[in-house]
Amino acid sequence: MTIEKACLNLAKYAFHKNPTGGDRAFYKLLEQSSLHTHTENGELTSMIVDTHFQVSFQGQTVPMAGIGYVASYPEFRGNGAASQLMTEILQENYQKETLFSYLAPFSYSFYSKFGYRYVFNQKHYEIDAADFPLGEKTHLTVKRTDFATAQQDLASVHAQLVGNGSLVRGEFEWSYYFDYKKQPHFAVFYDQAEPRGYVIYAFNGMAFIIHELITLDVQAKNTAYRFIASHAGAFDKFVYTAPSNVTLEQDMREPSRAQINLRADMMARIVNLKAYLKQFPVNVDKQFTIIDEILPENNMTFGAGEAVTMTIGEFTKFVMQDVILREYF
Repeated sequence: MTIEKACLNLAKYAFHKNPTGGDRAFYKLLEQSSLHTHTENGELTSMIVDTHFQVSFQGQTVPMAGIGYVASYPEFRGNGAASQLMTEILQENYQKETLFSYLAPFSYSFYSKFGYRYVFNQKHYEIDAADFPLGEKTHLTVKRTDFATAQQDLASVHAQLVGNGSLVRGEFEWSYYFDYKKQPHFAVFYDQAEPRGYVIYAFNGMAFIIHELITLDVQAKNTAYRFIASHAGAFDKFVYTAPSNVTLEQDMREPSRAQINLRADMMARIVNLKAYLKQFPVNVDKQFTIIDEILPENNMTFGAGEAVTMTIGEFTKFVMQDVILREYF
């Protein structure tokens, strides 16, 4: 049995379900990932997948290590293997001068031990079908299409509004999220031949699920709302898990009837502080002393002004105050 197959079996057992998108999605993820594993007597006990992403931060594209599939067989839990693998991954990424690492925590307190800090929120909407913004008829055209046909235009729109802290999507990211992991519906809004927005959506019983909604101007927004609202007769509600900066409620006729919740989401940490400061000098009147118990290479003092001492997680939170993330699925 290959190590990839053994890790897939462990993931299925540990999470007691198949990976979203099935085996093919798991193997697709590994194409852009490093597998970190722990064995005892030749038997796989624990695993972590480190996926190599790029993110947009303060107008620059920088490397990010995405941590996922942190799993151990129950008889080996508590043996320290997961902690050992996490440290190994961070050390490896430090050497590669990776700037950031993100993860979706099963426990915020557990990952805080490794220097991660909660920095991302999601905004979750559940809206009665009759209350979704109606939009307006515009001169834009709507084209429902498949992923292969839409991909280039989706990427064009997304690249113009990629948020601070969000993934920079290349061929792998688009394919993995929207062709392997899920196979949703796509509608693109065009001003003649130019894409001005899109919605990626799915159906779940009587719920219309909005996976992603991006528009570049008011005309595209009105077109998107009108297209989505046209489904109201077939569904009871619209469900949208959005980046934290979305304000869909401002366009609702009766916003108080919607269920709107801000949810704690992903954690992040700076991996190589020296490389970070080289690209993003911190110009505030403070003298920072940074403490990193996992990567002592990051223990340093810099800046001038009021003396403050921070953990690497606290400093990460300090510099990532205005970040958003679209990739939650």
